[in-house]
Amino acid sequence: MHPPQSDLDTDMTRTALLEIDFQPWIIELGHDPGALARAGSVRDAQRAAGALVVCTRYLSRDAADPLRSDPASDGARFHPSMTPLPGDHIATKFDRDIWSNPDLDAQLRLVGVQHLMITGYLTDFGVRIAAERACSLGYRVTVHSAACAGSTEDEHQRALESIAAAGATLDWTPAKPATSRRGSTVRQCP
Repeated sequence: MHPPQSDLDTDMTRTALLEIDFQPWIIELGHDPGALARAGSVRDAQRAAGALVVCTRYLSRDAADPLRSDPASDGARFHPSMTPLPGDHIATKFDRDIWSNPDLDAQLRLVGVQHLMITGYLTDFGVRIAAERACSLGYRVTVHSAACAGSTEDEHQRALESIAAAGATLDWTPAKPATSRRGSTVRQCP
């Protein structure tokens, strides 16, 4: 059983910001270039409130794709404005689903995380999958929709509808600290 919402609002040790695929080559595919700056604002607010920051990235298992298969390549690096800082967790995935990395769920549960806030690229791929799977794993999920971008505006909106149908909360005010939840609800995913 999850603690009541008010406990989550005051105890940021139970909250993690899950940043999906802030790699330049993925960001270039997004429909909304402003989502990157808004995601940076979310990061700053959540970090200041004490939330754990988890930076995810995609790597290819195909050695014939050196841009995306070499962890030291430009394709694997994070956007300069979203580079992980000391204390941030880095989670690598080899397909679109960050939860295919079993270490992520184990590490989050080990430190007591129950609420995930999600930002990232692309809403219709990695973000949607991450949010829906997090709900199915029993996390409370808030997607900062203005701090996400899809492959197109239509795909972004369709993905947000799917995410909401899975039980996640959509937050349209990306820079609002998690400790001030007025006007936004956080509920347990079904």
